[in-house]
Amino acid sequence: MENFAFIVHLRAIEDIAYTIPFIPKWIITKLLRRPILWLMWKLYGRLGFMVRSSFKVNNNIKGHIVLIWLTGHQMIAPNHNGSVRKRILEAILFAQNRLNCGVVGLGALTASVTSGGRWVAEHPEITCAITHGDHHATGLAIEGIEKLAKEKFGSTLSNLTLNLIGATGIIGDALSRALTPLTGKLILTGRKKSKLAKYSNLPNVEISDDITDAITADIVVTATSWPDALIKPEHLKKGAIVYEVSQPRNVSPQVAEKRKDILIVDGSYARVPENINFWWMSLPHHHTFGCMAETIMQCLEGDPNHHVGSIDLSFLEEVKRRAQKYGFTHADFTSFNTPILISRENV
Repeated sequence: MENFAFIVHLRAIEDIAYTIPFIPKWIITKLLRRPILWLMWKLYGRLGFMVRSSFKVNNNIKGHIVLIWLTGHQMIAPNHNGSVRKRILEAILFAQNRLNCGVVGLGALTASVTSGGRWVAEHPEITCAITHGDHHATGLAIEGIEKLAKEKFGSTLSNLTLNLIGATGIIGDALSRALTPLTGKLILTGRKKSKLAKYSNLPNVEISDDITDAITADIVVTATSWPDALIKPEHLKKGAIVYEVSQPRNVSPQVAEKRKDILIVDGSYARVPENINFWWMSLPHHHTFGCMAETIMQCLEGDPNHHVGSIDLSFLEEVKRRAQKYGFTHADFTSFNTPILISRENV
């Protein structure tokens, strides 16, 4: 298959410091913050995004990371939805037509604001395969959560209480379906309880629209499309684990500073084979998000199909097979991108 591209955006304006490292961070965040945010809205066409990294996967396939000049907050601005989608479409068409990409992956909130990629895939101009990559992100999350239960609590999920925040999103919905039969008690939290009503009659499931219900959970999983920190120190049970799938993050570093008993784990990180090297903001070397790893694997497999919208749990098994084949399995655990060791002594 031809090349691939992965579309991302700035999580916050601070990410410019990773993108243009020669500009001091304080200049961006304090002196130039408002004019930069204003300028981002004014960009259009080819000025609205940049090819931040290009790299080889093997002798035949080249990958590109395409960065859209919008922050997480700007991506979900309701009065700019049309212009945000247009920016995403322009970046994808550039990757398809100029970079010869046969597969394009949607990273972070680019999937959420395009209805899980369906809005993009339905455009007649799109001839490449579109994927949100969330099948692999979901599979990695299940693997990571089960491993944490064993290594931290010496238990299976069947003996623990788990809270899934963002249970109505693409990944959250899939995790809800996958974790319900595995967990002793599962609290599903979403902005609208009505969307979780299908789970309300299950004996081990509690539905909620109140984030403070996390206080009873041994493991809290974040899988929202919200660009800010939601979880505060007082929301968490003593000795709890937070598995952070959300990008941008929903847990502030202040939680780790004020609650030394809490373990915050970067969720759905995939290991990258040693022969692949690329820029990826602040992530550890040879780590990437599950959604990007799935994009790469789809290109390697020559899979021409769209993988958008709701997650097909049966396709998870195929993605697991690809991950084992190509070496994009769950990465070693990190917390805010710093390697950590998990042990029961930390409880």
